[in-house]
Amino acid sequence: MLRYLEHLEAWFGPFRLFGFVTARVVLAALTAFVLMMLIMPPLIRWLKRKKFGEQGSKGEAAMVDAMRAAKAGTPTMGGLGIIACIAITAVLWCDPTEVRTWLMVLGMVGFGLVGYLDDRTKIFKGAKGIPSATKLGIQIAVAIACGICLWWLNQHNAGILAGKYVDTLGSVNVFKHVSDVKDAAGNHEIFLVPLGVHELAFPFLPLQYALNLGLWWILWSMVVQLACANAVNFTDGMDGLASGTMLIAALAFMVIAYLTSRVDTTQWLKILYVPGGQEVAVFLAAVAGACLGFLWFNGAPAEVFMGDTGSQALGGVLALAALNTRQEFLVLLVGFIFFIEALSVILQIASYRLRNKKRIFLCAPLHHHFQYQGWPESKIVMRFWIVAALFALLALSTLKLR
Repeated sequence: MLRYLEHLEAWFGPFRLFGFVTARVVLAALTAFVLMMLIMPPLIRWLKRKKFGEQGSKGEAAMVDAMRAAKAGTPTMGGLGIIACIAITAVLWCDPTEVRTWLMVLGMVGFGLVGYLDDRTKIFKGAKGIPSATKLGIQIAVAIACGICLWWLNQHNAGILAGKYVDTLGSVNVFKHVSDVKDAAGNHEIFLVPLGVHELAFPFLPLQYALNLGLWWILWSMVVQLACANAVNFTDGMDGLASGTMLIAALAFMVIAYLTSRVDTTQWLKILYVPGGQEVAVFLAAVAGACLGFLWFNGAPAEVFMGDTGSQALGGVLALAALNTRQEFLVLLVGFIFFIEALSVILQIASYRLRNKKRIFLCAPLHHHFQYQGWPESKIVMRFWIVAALFALLALSTLKLR
């Protein structure tokens, strides 16, 4: 919304900055951080008054239960603050006429609603949350709705650019973009840009090998969203772990979203171009700012937990970032910690059921395995952040490797 102040440049010169994506990215991050600092203290007090707190041990692994017992009563559902701050910031700094803006906001709220229902059930009924079938059903409904919206948007953009197609790379259409900027010789710059529609691109492989999924892309998007939402949920088990890791992932995908929104960088990197991707970058800057602000209160010893409300919402955001940038496989690197946390749970359950109750890890998710080995919680969190940052950098470096 505030980006339209650029049209008042004649009245106040600095307003022209609002027309630059890079300026809006920085301002979105700062706005979200400041909002978190303003919203979280009263939210924490409200959660305490309502007794929306961690319930303590749940009759699981002894060491994990002991850790939870020590944190019993700490307010949870802090994800409400994260969602509110990101949504407000997105409305302020993203382009309200861009569909991707609202897709990111509504997708985040949808997955946050799943977590909210889960948290309330745990608090008021002393259970492990809403029934798994109910939870999965709501997640699938939200994921399919987002997938259909994205599929339609990609199809719509392809129709707008259809008259500019000049070539193909396998199943990928390439369109010609003539820039308004002239080079040194006075000629307009021409870019041949690969357009992302329903193709599935693979890391390290040229775009010629991308698969056109057609309507199957909706199913693929659902799988990505369910995987990310639950992976972030598994990771949210220690003070600052999920929020710090998501901060790193949001920054990485922010860069990727910006690169995929430009015709020059997509031509040079040979990656799929995404119209409107710059608004995803601004939105992810808001996510990064909100996660940084939440860390102020969530760092050990935590004053508040994000709960499933926050972890489900942030997981949905991570998936939608990957789907909007058409870099779904890179989420395995950008969100490497989330991936190995979810994988550790899957392997542990499979081993227990298929190998006569034998376990691979001392405890799952993976961060609890290291806790059983005697690592302090703060050391586990810090080392997981370091690994997350290294793999995020690796993910960015792979964009040119085709």
